[in-house]
Amino acid sequence: MKKLLLQLPLIIVLCGGIIYFAHAMNDRDTKEVAKYAYTSAKSSKSSSLTGNDKSISNSGKSSDANTDSSTEVESETPKETTSNSFEIKLSFIGDCLCATNENTHYTNCFNDVADVKDQSYFFKKVSSYFLNDDFTIGDCENVYSDSKNLKVSDKGQYKDPNVEAYWFKSKADNAGILSTGGIDCVSISNNHINDYGQAGHEDTRKALDKAGVLWGEEGKTVYYEKNGFKIAVICVSMYGDGVVPTIIDYIEEEEKKSDYQIIYFHGGTERLHAPETWKVNACHKLIDAGADLIMGDHPHVLQPKEVYNGVTIIYSLGNFIFGGNRHPENRTIIYQHTLTIKDNVLSSQNGKVIPCYVYTGDTNNWQPAVIKDKNTKNKIFNFMKGKTDSPL
Repeated sequence: MKKLLLQLPLIIVLCGGIIYFAHAMNDRDTKEVAKYAYTSAKSSKSSSLTGNDKSISNSGKSSDANTDSSTEVESETPKETTSNSFEIKLSFIGDCLCATNENTHYTNCFNDVADVKDQSYFFKKVSSYFLNDDFTIGDCENVYSDSKNLKVSDKGQYKDPNVEAYWFKSKADNAGILSTGGIDCVSISNNHINDYGQAGHEDTRKALDKAGVLWGEEGKTVYYEKNGFKIAVICVSMYGDGVVPTIIDYIEEEEKKSDYQIIYFHGGTERLHAPETWKVNACHKLIDAGADLIMGDHPHVLQPKEVYNGVTIIYSLGNFIFGGNRHPENRTIIYQHTLTIKDNVLSSQNGKVIPCYVYTGDTNNWQPAVIKDKNTKNKIFNFMKGKTDSPL
């Protein structure tokens, strides 16, 4: 008994060690389970894209922010994120003219390069932004078709052979350049969709469908939905304020079907850095009617950003990828707009301007890229804020 009593402290220490070790192992397992659950939740998404009478799953895009020194964030409302909230990151770009003019041919024109380059080449330097957001929207400003029977539309060339007119067409498979680059949706409401008549228009729709790119135009709204919050993208042409009542009708109709209404419009005077008075007034009327965000293109150059009654307008996103000529104005942006949703209600939103080049060679190499030079970026930031007259 005395010997047993002498060994008792050692027995107590050993038992304590065993209990502590078992507890530690259980705690480690619990942490590993928690870590796995967090990783799984972060990498899995459940969102959908709908439009054009179809619905497709979109589960591959990350919700992580893609930030670098090329961006400038401007908040319209304070950002708030809680365990009951989630974010939707939208990216917007301007004209994507992935074709060559009917009456133009030169060495390394867009269509020739598309014949020899992999489709990933064109958006290679910017696609990380589009593949890591929730939804990317741009403008498709050319026809995609393989038909040999298409004829150019009448743009006055029959009455005046010297009229300045352009017709842009690329083979149908080149629509895959957009989806490969991470573009989810395009507007086809513009002045080039009918370059080859209604047949070319229909061929373009089919090519975009095959490439997995949603398209919108008058009477065909595109929807993006995430965790029950539904966004309507209303794609329209607006070359004057006469169409404003019709666009307001679209907004009022979509308010019944969705939680957030975006106007993506094509219009205005080309090569002007300042929006016309009519265009400013028209956008203000659309916001007064309920539009939640307005993005414009068509001028082929940038125009500034405005926040009117708490709603962001970008009057022109400019060219993004432009097959029209060798030397377009070489400044553009990616605009990212992030919505924070709490209990299925918009609680905050903020915008981010990402300055880009339209091309990165001595002449147009059909490959936009993010600008790294600080002075060049600041010129674009200041222009988009309306502080200067030019982004150059």
